[in-house]
Amino acid sequence: MYYCAFPVGGPCLVPEIFFSNESLFLGFDPVSFIALTAIVFIGLPHGAFDGAVGLALGYGKRFKSMLAFIFIYIFIAAAVVIFWINFPNAALLIFLAISIWHFGIGDSQQGEKTQRIIQALAHGGLVVIGISVMHSAEVDKIFSQLINGSTSLLWHFINVSAIGLMLVLAVYFFLAWKKTELRRGLAELVSLGVIYYILPPLAGFAFYFCAVHSVRHLRYTWSRLRTLSYSPRLLIPLALFFTVVSWIAAMMAFLLMPSADFITGSILQIVFIGLAALTVPHMLLVDGLFRRAL
Repeated sequence: MYYCAFPVGGPCLVPEIFFSNESLFLGFDPVSFIALTAIVFIGLPHGAFDGAVGLALGYGKRFKSMLAFIFIYIFIAAAVVIFWINFPNAALLIFLAISIWHFGIGDSQQGEKTQRIIQALAHGGLVVIGISVMHSAEVDKIFSQLINGSTSLLWHFINVSAIGLMLVLAVYFFLAWKKTELRRGLAELVSLGVIYYILPPLAGFAFYFCAVHSVRHLRYTWSRLRTLSYSPRLLIPLALFFTVVSWIAAMMAFLLMPSADFITGSILQIVFIGLAALTVPHMLLVDGLFRRAL
C-alpha cells in the first residue's frame, strides 16, 4: 500500500510504512533494527578482502584469471540465491550447518586436529544452535519469515544438534581442564554464551558476527596478506570496492521489494539470503583455499 503525504497529481512511490509509527525502524524493534544495520554495514563487508585473497592465491597474475575469479565468485553467490528461492527449507538448513563450521573454525586455536574440531563445533554451534534454543519463539518467527513456510524440519535439525552440542561442550570443558592453552577460548565461549542469553537473538548474533567473527577474520587476513608483502595502498581500495558493491546490491534488492506490507520479512530475507550467498564463496575461498595455502 502507498499514499502520498504531499500529493501533486501523480502516483506516489513512497511506501506507507515510512510514515507510520514504526517508520524510524522499518517495522522492527529498535534493538533488532540496530542489529541488522550492524550486520549489513559492519559484518557483511568482512569478506571485502576476498579480492585480495584471490590475488594472494595467484588469480591476479593475469587479468583473465582475476576476471574468471570474480565471475566464479559471483556465479556461486547467484546460485545460492536461486537455490534459496526454489528450496528455502533446504537452503536455510544447509546455511545453518555450514555457518557452524565457518564460525567455529575461525574461533578455534591451532593444534591437534581432533582438539580443533571440538573447538570449532563448540564455538560455531553455540552461535547457531545455542541462540536458536535460548530464544526459540523469536527465532522461529525469523525462520518463518526467511522461508515463508513450516519450520519443523529446521527445528528437528536444531534439536538433534543441540544434543550433540551438549556432548561437544562437555568434551571441550574436559580438554580445557587438562590443557591450559584451551582455557582462554573456553572463557570466551562462556562469556559469549551469557551475552547470547541476555540479548535478543538478532542482537546476540550481530554482536558475535560484527565484534568477534568479523574482527578476527579481518585481523587474520590482514596479517597474512601483509606477510606476503601486499601494500595497504592495494588492499584498502580493493576492500572498499567490494564493500561498496555489497552495499549497492543490498540497496537495490531493498528498492525492488514488491510491497511495503511485507517490509520486515523482506529485509530479513535480503540480509540473510545475501549473507548466505556471500558466505558460500567466502567460505570456499578462505577456509578451503587460503588457510591451506599458508
